[in-house]
Amino acid sequence: MCEESACLVPALDTSSQNGSVEPRVSNGSVVNPPAPNNGEALVGFHEDALSQAATGKAQLILALVLGLALAADCSELTILELTILGYILPAAELQLCIDDHRKGWLVSITLLALAIGSFVWGILGDKLGRRRSLASALAVAAIFLSMAAVMPTYGTFMTARFCSGLGIAGAVPLTFSYLAETCPRATRTRYTGLLHSFWPLGALFTSILAHLILPTDGADIVSDNLEHWSSWHKILMMNNILPTDGADIVSDNLEHWSSWHKILMMNNLPIVTCMIGLIWTSESPRYLLEASREIEALEREAQEYVQECSCSTSRNVLALGIDSFREVFQRMLSPSNYQTTILLGTLHLLLGFLYMGISTFSASMIKELNNAHFRQLRRHISDVNYTGTVFNATIENVQYRDSYFINVTFKHIEFNHVEFVNCLFEDAEFSDIKSSITYFENSTIKDSRFFDTDLTEHHFINCNMINNTFIALISGCAIDFDYNIFVEDLYQETIAWAGPMLPALLVIGFMLEATTRPPEILMLLLLTSLTGIGIFFLSSFASVLVVEAIIKVFLICTLNVITIVVIEGYPCYLRCSAHGIMRCLYHLASLCAIPIFNSMVHTILLFPAIITMGLAFLAAILSMRIQDNSKVLTRYYYFPPSSRWVLHF
Repeated sequence: MCEESACLVPALDTSSQNGSVEPRVSNGSVVNPPAPNNGEALVGFHEDALSQAATGKAQLILALVLGLALAADCSELTILELTILGYILPAAELQLCIDDHRKGWLVSITLLALAIGSFVWGILGDKLGRRRSLASALAVAAIFLSMAAVMPTYGTFMTARFCSGLGIAGAVPLTFSYLAETCPRATRTRYTGLLHSFWPLGALFTSILAHLILPTDGADIVSDNLEHWSSWHKILMMNNILPTDGADIVSDNLEHWSSWHKILMMNNLPIVTCMIGLIWTSESPRYLLEASREIEALEREAQEYVQECSCSTSRNVLALGIDSFREVFQRMLSPSNYQTTILLGTLHLLLGFLYMGISTFSASMIKELNNAHFRQLRRHISDVNYTGTVFNATIENVQYRDSYFINVTFKHIEFNHVEFVNCLFEDAEFSDIKSSITYFENSTIKDSRFFDTDLTEHHFINCNMINNTFIALISGCAIDFDYNIFVEDLYQETIAWAGPMLPALLVIGFMLEATTRPPEILMLLLLTSLTGIGIFFLSSFASVLVVEAIIKVFLICTLNVITIVVIEGYPCYLRCSAHGIMRCLYHLASLCAIPIFNSMVHTILLFPAIITMGLAFLAAILSMRIQDNSKVLTRYYYFPPSSRWVLHF
């Protein structure tokens, strides 16, 4: 509705400044008219200028630049959805000592940051301009994403991730409004479809990068972290001398970065490239038009502000921010926007819940299927006597029961999912052992020695410990890191849904040029509901990939159409704010979906299938009430604060 809302502020009329303008009565309501035809003239001028200009190259370049910001947004979501944390978290888990409880907090804090950031940057986009706000948001994201790569503890890492999430959250509400306001109405949807296609491109870029750089096996991840210890890590093992020169310290840490540090830094490339590209772009012409017509109102508000300023600057800034938030909500819930806001807000809640829900459920389902297959291959060894035996090969997926280990040696090996139940260890030696989900239960361990192992008290359950020696050169992390991380499956999963999503968004963009919005949304949501039946038949890795990919493609295509509806449903002065609030609701719904769908992995598949089908069908029904504004001219006029916003046809 960019071209329809240019009448937001009427041109200044010198006659109205020297005298009053007579109001007129329309349907019993007093309506103050603007200067005759000034708003309509600007609408026609702006639309004609866009239509007659050589559109194509400029919009394409802007779409590519803004698409990099949207691709960066794809890397910010947590382990259960977008790519980057899903890949680096297993690698960072061991070094930062992140247990399951802390993982949950990291997921929640990132989504919360995205919700808050979307809301704030959306409002700033309408106040400060699209280009300036986007550059500021990307700068915040780049700085704190780089800081996250060097944070040594979980608390500092989570803080940096939260701050980077606040920054990158501005990508969606700012980029779509920015691009749409540079395109004529006839070709707007094709460029927004191109812009949205960078979202799956960001997932593909990050997943391929992670696939090439990061180790995919749990044991390799452990080795990667140990091999890349810098001198301050090694000092914990021996009395090494730390570098004394500052440059040497920096060089020492850079040379010994683990792979997950490197990929976090490399993931900054889309952000930095987009910031460079913004140098050669100009501000949204529609925003400049709107801003230039509000000079009189801004000057009047500034004079009142200076006259009334009697408190501290910080309090004034806070009060101004609160007033801006309140003003946005009042405008979005005004009689002319109330129905649109409630309807689109509900649809974003449903789409966010469904998208993150299917992502969470699919990831958990893949892990559960792999674990079930792993358990089926488990070897059970009972009543075996090992005397004088040397174990020097990895022991994986084995349960020893009622066995004896006399004068045995376990040296330079890994225990992966190993259980010793009701066993006897006497005069045994454990040297340089790395373990994963390994436990000694109801066993007796006597006169044994443990040198440089990660076996701690929680690995021994109801055991009888007699005269044993523990010498640990490393103060290991208390969590039990699982080597079975299935990172390769995550890579295939990303390819499965991001690959077809890319052409689908491009096709939808062209289709919308010839069709109206509500039927497209209705069709996509009905197809989503029908595909939800497939959840009930999930039984293999391939079936999970197919069902997840189809549902996610339909949902993102639906979100693309609804984004166009937001652009056409709100005037220019409110568009970024509306995008920000809608995206905030989307992320909050995603946060609620994670525990709900995660808990349904261990129930019958009928429950997630019914929930997915039901919510998608409900969203389809609601979409029928969407008003198609693609061909409707709706004009908004602005008057000084003493007056009010008036909808005029």
